[in-house]
Formats: sequence, structure tokens, C-alpha cells
Amino acid sequence: MMLKIFVASALSAGALAAGAALANELEDACVAQLEAEGRDTSGCGCLVDMVEGDAALEEEFTALAEIADADERYDAASDDAKAAMDACTR
Repeated sequence: MMLKIFVASALSAGALAAGAALANELEDACVAQLEAEGRDTSGCGCLVDMVEGDAALEEEFTALAEIADADERYDAASDDAKAAMDACTR
């Protein structure tokens, strides 16, 4: 449930040039969040790949990042967001 609990951080839609920056920001935020929670960060790259380019998921992950409790963040996620997290859980 390591990555299932991480749901998000600083995402924004952008142009192609911003895509790489967005991916880096998401991965950095994922690593920081999971490290702060004492969790495995190995699935962060996978999560970036699953979310990148999907504006709806990017928006959702941004909103979910505002939820402080890890379990509440996961419970509040849509089926698509949970699927992305579940696919990347190590």
C-alpha cells in the first residue's frame, strides 16, 4: 500500500516543453511525500508514466495532494487514480 497512499503533488498541465518539467516535479513530489511517510519510493517513476499526459488525472492528483491523511487521500481517489497507484505499488 506504499504508493497507494501517495496520491499526489504539484501537477499542472502544460506544453510539451513543460511535460518533462512536470514529470520531474511529480516524481520529486512523490519521492518527498513517500520519504516523509517512511515509505518505499521505487514506484514514483511508474506513477509519473501513468499520470503524465492525462489532464484529468493530473488535476485529480493535484486536488488529492491537499488531503493530509494518506488513507483519506487514497479513499478519495477515483477508480482511474487508484488504478494508477495500484499499478505502481511495489
